[in-house]
Amino acid sequence: MKRIFKTFNILFLFLFCFTYSSVQAETQPPQINAEGCALIDASTGQVLYGKNEEKVLEPASTTKVMTAIIALEKCKLDDEVTVQEDFTKIDGTAVGLLKGDVVTVRDLLLGLLLESGNDCANALADHISGSTEAFSKLMNEKAKELGALHTNFKNPSGLPDPEHTTTAHDLALFLREAINNKDYVQLSTTPNYTITLKNNPSKTIVLNNKNYMINKNSRYYYPFALCGKNGYTTKSNHTYVAAAEKNGHVLVASFLNALDKDQNFHDMQAVLNYGFDNYSLVHLYKKGDEVSQYKITNNLTIPVIASKDIDYDVPKGQEDSVSSEIKIQDQDLSKQSFNEGDNILKGTVYVNDKEYTTMDLAAGTSRKYEFPLSINSLSNNANSELYIGSVAIVLAGVFGLRKLINIKLKK
Repeated sequence: MKRIFKTFNILFLFLFCFTYSSVQAETQPPQINAEGCALIDASTGQVLYGKNEEKVLEPASTTKVMTAIIALEKCKLDDEVTVQEDFTKIDGTAVGLLKGDVVTVRDLLLGLLLESGNDCANALADHISGSTEAFSKLMNEKAKELGALHTNFKNPSGLPDPEHTTTAHDLALFLREAINNKDYVQLSTTPNYTITLKNNPSKTIVLNNKNYMINKNSRYYYPFALCGKNGYTTKSNHTYVAAAEKNGHVLVASFLNALDKDQNFHDMQAVLNYGFDNYSLVHLYKKGDEVSQYKITNNLTIPVIASKDIDYDVPKGQEDSVSSEIKIQDQDLSKQSFNEGDNILKGTVYVNDKEYTTMDLAAGTSRKYEFPLSINSLSNNANSELYIGSVAIVLAGVFGLRKLINIKLKK
């Protein structure tokens, strides 16, 4: 009996240790082959995992995420574009466009995102800005707008240039912005497409998506993948940025300077799984929620409404440890009119007593301010009498002045 009991204890301890070590292993950050990596939450922007995430490196064709962002902002998908140069004069990957070919912006974006065509990138840049140099200025302006402070673009395709650089964190911010556009997601997840030239319908170009994580027939398929873009040059090595969604939680991860393309797809899944397995998204405020009451005058207080969702990431198991409050910027609205839904105030969100973010606060009701002597205020008897008395005094003064002028003129 003692022997059986002893054997049971040893087995129990073995299982306990195995289970514990397995749990510990799951919470350890993944080991990846990329030199730079950032994993961020698409909703909050919080960095959940990083490896040299602020180190400046070359992005290669992940550059094309920003090119697509600008094109979708500046163009309509059905706009027609006349190609200005032959693909043979452009370095790197191309889909085969020739000078004079007429295609749509949709065609070019699909060639850009599916086949990573540098000829498509240049055609979009020429169409929007007249040159790749001018287009690069738009890219840099947008990067700064998104908070990417360590990025400098020199071309729309990602061809090597000592001054064409970004960071893993900045790159993740670009895809975070891109996936807010439904057209971008739809285009970048198209499995295949055929371009038919507008000026020569007999000529077609077949495109296939090279982001294997969204391909169900690929050994790299990842069921939570939303979209992604990879790249490569001999100077940058392999680069990759991808987004994934699981149970409503959207994450974005980026790799720079990875040596193994095959390993990149496995590493990307490991990084995304690390985020999903170890972090929970806590909803602090939902768009449309009443967050406070604001005193306009001594006799008027109005509800103020959250203008957007505010979320916060915490390690799993710590969801109940989050407390939040909004401090509203003091502003005199006593003499202002506004409609329900208008943004009228700024609020600062604090999480666990630390400043987290800011957001606009909207009016929960409409208000029309009326100057005390306005015509619309005559419904009030006291105001009406005051207004009439004031008008009478003014008119008496005008008639008196006119009579005095007439007397002077007669003399």
